[in-house]
Amino acid sequence: MAEKELREVEQEELSDVVELIDDTGRVLKFYHIGTMDYKEECYVFFQPAEEIEGTDEDDVIIFRIGGTEGNEVLLPIEDEALLDEIYEEFCRMMDEEDAADEAMDLEGAFCDGNCASCEEEDCEDREETDN
Repeated sequence: MAEKELREVEQEELSDVVELIDDTGRVLKFYHIGTMDYKEECYVFFQPAEEIEGTDEDDVIIFRIGGTEGNEVLLPIEDEALLDEIYEEFCRMMDEEDAADEAMDLEGAFCDGNCASCEEEDCEDREETDN
């Protein structure tokens, strides 16, 4: 799979499922889990959305985006050291995003009841005000 150049990308509306067509014309469905710029190149990350021979459902498949705008192609990454480096950077970025999301979630968990923009009608910490 990693050795094949994928020629066409079509994303279904309202879904993270992407159909990739390999060089033999076979349509393969993947979840698009991220895109990242790294060292002046752009990389895209997928996980299988269906059973694909030679892959596990939790495999991450990484391609470099090549070609010109409007004629992009997904190219395999043959350098194992570079592939590992890209994957590590992607994991680091995902961890940072998760930490930021957790911080945002926790922000509301420490409500002091004085938040003028609090939209939680059932908030136990909200102070009753007369309007």
